[in-house]
Amino acid sequence: MIEKSSRVMERYSGFDMQGSHSCRVFLFGLSRILMFALASLALPCVPANGAAVNAAATADATPSAMVLVPAGDFLMGSPASATTPAEETPQHKVYVDAFYMDAYEVANENFAAFLNAVSSRKDFEQLRTRWVVVRGDLRDPKKEEWWPTEIDFENGKYKASPGFEKYPVISVSWFSADEYCRWLGKRLPTEAEWERAARGGLEGRDYPWGDALPTDGIIFKRVWTNNYLPAPTGAVGSYHPNGYGLYEMAGNVSEWCSDWYAPDYYRSGPAKNPAGPSSGSFKVVRGGSWASSFQDLRIAFRNWSSPSYLNSGVGFRCVRDVTVK
Repeated sequence: MIEKSSRVMERYSGFDMQGSHSCRVFLFGLSRILMFALASLALPCVPANGAAVNAAATADATPSAMVLVPAGDFLMGSPASATTPAEETPQHKVYVDAFYMDAYEVANENFAAFLNAVSSRKDFEQLRTRWVVVRGDLRDPKKEEWWPTEIDFENGKYKASPGFEKYPVISVSWFSADEYCRWLGKRLPTEAEWERAARGGLEGRDYPWGDALPTDGIIFKRVWTNNYLPAPTGAVGSYHPNGYGLYEMAGNVSEWCSDWYAPDYYRSGPAKNPAGPSSGSFKVVRGGSWASSFQDLRIAFRNWSSPSYLNSGVGFRCVRDVTVK
């Protein structure tokens, strides 16, 4: 869950479990049946593995399931006021080079394919428990109150839970997000790239769609009180894209960025392609999640978390540089 007071809390804390284990399992099974019926509706095509992505992206060929964010200047942050969080100021002009960004947040089926692809690594089992919380982890008494993504381990393979293939992966550490993007020849976006992309060409607006407050169609301000039930997210591509063709840049899940976080970085960062401080204790998280208030869905809102935390409200998407022929 996302909490502004501690910014992003550890995903396995903060909830009291109610009811017996058997009752929770029954409810979880019933919920899966209902959610599978909903998930069987038409959903966007999301590549399930790295082979589906063009590894030789050029300015003339957009990689599969990615969109081009053009180079240019934009106003980053928020105008100073009595209510503006200090870390969003000063509002300043930033230039970023063109780049490609995933149109959708990384889905469970994508991340499961990654886990299977790298499972032959000698240190995989140790890494996996630090990378993501999956359904089977709840069988460990020490982890029964953790909050998993909808990925199962069956017959020696990781796979998305039936009906949740297209739902965003959650409870992933920054390290796993970084590894996933590198596996595909991509990388995590910088904070400046993320904000440039989220604005979708709209200058000085609060949200990816403009200044109107989010409605019930946006996935936010939800609660998750039983970890044997699925997270209250929606399938990727659930609501309309922004001006660049990017989906869920506000709500559903927050997203990891590559930058280290510093509250005063806007006062000292470069005006061209800022990439954050050279070191730090926390990584930038952007976008607001299923648990966020409408204020925290604003494009300029800055969040942060320890890169090792497995946050139930955080996922990610990747970017790739534009290679000019």
